[in-house]
Amino acid sequence: MAYPKITVNTSKVLAVVASDTIPIPSPNAVPLSGTTTATTTNKLVDVGADFSNVVVGDIVYNTSDNTVATVSEVETSTILVLSADIFTSPENYIVFQAGPIFEQRIDSSSGCLLYVGSNEGTMDVAKSYVDVKVKTVNGDDIVFSNFPVGEYLPVQITNLFSTGTDAAARFNSVAIW
Repeated sequence: MAYPKITVNTSKVLAVVASDTIPIPSPNAVPLSGTTTATTTNKLVDVGADFSNVVVGDIVYNTSDNTVATVSEVETSTILVLSADIFTSPENYIVFQAGPIFEQRIDSSSGCLLYVGSNEGTMDVAKSYVDVKVKTVNGDDIVFSNFPVGEYLPVQITNLFSTGTDAAARFNSVAIW
Protein backbone atom coordinates (compact mmCIF):
# COMPACT_ATOMS: atom_id res chain seq x y z
CA MET A 1 0.00 0.00 0.00
CA ALA A 2 1.38 3.41 -0.93
CA TYR A 3 1.49 6.14 1.71
CA PRO A 4 1.06 9.82 0.89
CA LYS A 5 3.97 12.18 1.39
CA ILE A 6 3.74 14.52 4.35
CA THR A 7 2.29 17.88 3.41
CA VAL A 8 3.76 20.54 5.66
CA ASN A 9 2.20 23.98 5.84
CA THR A 10 4.58 25.85 8.11
CA SER A 11 4.64 29.19 9.80
CA LYS A 12 8.07 28.87 11.42
CA VAL A 13 11.34 27.10 10.59
CA LEU A 14 14.74 27.04 12.27
CA ALA A 15 18.08 25.53 11.31
CA VAL A 16 18.85 23.25 14.26
CA VAL A 17 22.14 22.99 16.14
CA ALA A 18 22.33 19.49 17.62
CA SER A 19 23.00 19.15 21.35
CA ASP A 20 22.90 16.29 23.84
CA THR A 21 21.55 18.55 26.59
CA ILE A 22 19.90 21.65 25.09
CA PRO A 23 16.48 21.43 23.40
CA ILE A 24 15.52 23.04 20.13
CA PRO A 25 14.50 26.65 20.92
CA SER A 26 10.79 27.36 21.25
CA PRO A 27 9.07 28.70 18.12
CA ASN A 28 7.72 31.45 20.40
CA ALA A 29 11.20 32.61 21.43
CA VAL A 30 12.13 36.10 20.30
CA PRO A 31 15.44 35.93 18.38
CA LEU A 32 18.09 38.54 19.11
CA SER A 33 21.04 38.39 16.72
CA GLY A 34 24.37 40.12 16.52
CA THR A 35 28.13 39.67 16.38
CA THR A 36 30.49 39.27 19.32
CA THR A 37 32.90 42.14 19.96
CA ALA A 38 35.31 40.50 22.41
CA THR A 39 36.52 37.05 23.43
CA THR A 40 35.98 36.11 27.08
CA THR A 41 35.79 32.55 28.40
CA ASN A 42 32.17 31.30 28.78
CA LYS A 43 30.73 34.68 27.84
CA LEU A 44 28.94 36.34 24.97
CA VAL A 45 30.18 39.93 24.73
CA ASP A 46 28.59 42.43 22.32
CA VAL A 47 29.05 46.11 23.21
CA GLY A 48 26.30 47.07 20.77
CA ALA A 49 23.71 44.65 22.18
CA ASP A 50 20.86 45.12 24.62
CA PHE A 51 20.49 41.91 26.65
CA SER A 52 18.06 43.48 29.13
CA ASN A 53 15.23 41.08 28.10
CA VAL A 54 17.43 37.96 28.20
CA VAL A 55 16.93 35.59 31.17
CA VAL A 56 18.79 32.63 32.63
CA GLY A 57 17.99 29.51 30.58
CA ASP A 58 17.60 31.27 27.24
CA ILE A 59 19.30 29.37 24.40
CA VAL A 60 22.24 30.86 22.46
CA TYR A 61 23.37 29.65 19.04
CA ASN A 62 26.81 30.50 17.68
CA THR A 63 25.84 30.55 14.01
CA SER A 64 29.43 30.95 12.83
CA ASP A 65 30.51 27.51 14.01
CA ASN A 66 27.22 25.76 14.93
CA THR A 67 27.63 25.53 18.69
CA VAL A 68 25.02 26.04 21.40
CA ALA A 69 24.86 27.02 25.08
CA THR A 70 22.38 28.41 27.57
CA VAL A 71 22.48 31.67 29.49
CA SER A 72 23.76 31.10 33.06
CA GLU A 73 23.75 34.76 34.10
CA VAL A 74 22.99 38.17 32.63
CA GLU A 75 26.13 40.00 33.79
CA THR A 76 25.34 43.34 32.13
CA SER A 77 23.18 44.59 29.28
CA THR A 78 26.06 43.70 26.90
CA ILE A 79 27.56 40.58 28.53
CA LEU A 80 25.98 37.14 29.04
CA VAL A 81 27.59 34.34 31.03
CA LEU A 82 27.07 31.02 29.21
CA SER A 83 26.99 27.34 30.14
CA ALA A 84 29.83 26.64 27.66
CA ASP A 85 32.73 28.45 26.01
CA ILE A 86 31.40 28.76 22.45
CA PHE A 87 32.58 32.19 21.25
CA THR A 88 35.64 33.94 19.92
CA SER A 89 35.43 37.31 18.23
CA PRO A 90 33.96 38.21 15.85
CA GLU A 91 31.32 35.47 15.57
CA ASN A 92 27.60 35.66 14.81
CA TYR A 93 24.98 34.63 17.35
CA ILE A 94 21.27 34.31 18.01
CA VAL A 95 19.87 34.50 21.54
CA PHE A 96 16.43 32.87 21.71
CA GLN A 97 14.64 34.95 24.34
CA ALA A 98 11.94 32.69 25.70
CA GLY A 99 11.99 33.28 29.44
CA PRO A 100 8.99 31.60 31.07
CA ILE A 101 8.18 29.58 27.92
CA PHE A 102 10.76 27.01 29.08
CA GLU A 103 8.86 26.60 32.36
CA GLN A 104 5.84 25.21 30.51
CA ARG A 105 5.16 21.49 30.38
CA ILE A 106 6.38 19.77 27.23
CA ASP A 107 3.45 18.49 25.18
CA SER A 108 2.66 17.84 21.54
CA SER A 109 2.10 21.54 20.83
CA SER A 110 5.72 22.31 21.77
CA GLY A 111 7.29 19.73 19.47
CA CYS A 112 8.38 20.19 15.90
CA LEU A 113 8.85 18.13 12.78
CA LEU A 114 12.44 17.62 11.72
CA TYR A 115 13.53 17.78 8.10
CA VAL A 116 16.72 15.73 7.86
CA GLY A 117 19.32 17.34 5.64
CA SER A 118 22.93 16.63 4.86
CA ASN A 119 26.13 18.54 4.21
CA GLU A 120 27.38 16.01 1.65
CA GLY A 121 28.35 17.69 -1.61
CA THR A 122 27.74 14.58 -3.68
CA MET A 123 25.07 12.11 -2.70
CA ASP A 124 25.65 8.47 -3.52
CA VAL A 125 23.47 5.70 -2.10
CA ALA A 126 25.65 5.22 0.99
CA LYS A 127 25.54 8.93 1.86
CA SER A 128 21.80 9.30 1.32
CA TYR A 129 20.95 7.53 4.59
CA VAL A 130 21.92 8.78 8.06
CA ASP A 131 21.35 7.89 11.70
CA VAL A 132 19.31 10.50 13.59
CA LYS A 133 18.84 10.46 17.38
CA VAL A 134 16.01 12.57 18.82
CA LYS A 135 13.88 13.08 21.91
CA THR A 136 10.14 12.90 21.24
CA VAL A 137 7.60 15.23 22.87
CA ASN A 138 6.76 12.36 25.24
CA GLY A 139 10.40 12.21 26.38
CA ASP A 140 11.45 9.07 24.51
CA ASP A 141 15.00 8.94 23.11
CA ILE A 142 15.02 7.13 19.76
CA VAL A 143 17.52 6.54 16.97
CA PHE A 144 16.19 6.40 13.42
CA SER A 145 18.81 4.22 11.75
CA ASN A 146 19.49 4.58 8.03
CA PHE A 147 16.94 7.37 7.71
CA PRO A 148 16.70 8.84 4.19
CA VAL A 149 18.14 12.32 3.75
CA GLY A 150 15.55 14.78 2.46
CA GLU A 151 12.66 13.37 4.49
CA TYR A 152 10.75 14.39 7.64
CA LEU A 153 10.94 12.28 10.78
CA PRO A 154 7.50 10.77 11.47
CA VAL A 155 7.34 12.07 15.09
CA GLN A 156 7.27 15.42 16.88
CA ILE A 157 10.52 16.11 18.68
CA THR A 158 12.05 18.51 21.21
CA ASN A 159 15.75 17.63 20.81
CA LEU A 160 18.15 16.61 18.07
CA PHE A 161 21.07 14.86 19.78
CA SER A 162 24.66 15.38 18.70
CA THR A 163 25.72 11.95 19.95
CA GLY A 164 23.98 9.30 17.87
CA THR A 165 23.28 11.59 14.90
CA ASP A 166 25.56 11.27 11.89
CA ALA A 167 27.79 14.29 11.29
CA ALA A 168 26.27 14.86 7.84
CA ALA A 169 22.85 15.59 9.39
CA ARG A 170 23.90 17.08 12.75
CA PHE A 171 23.95 20.71 11.61
CA ASN A 172 21.94 20.42 8.41
CA SER A 173 18.49 19.64 9.71
CA VAL A 174 15.56 22.03 10.05
CA ALA A 175 12.88 22.27 12.76
CA ILE A 176 9.41 22.99 11.38
CA TRP A 177 6.35 24.15 13.32
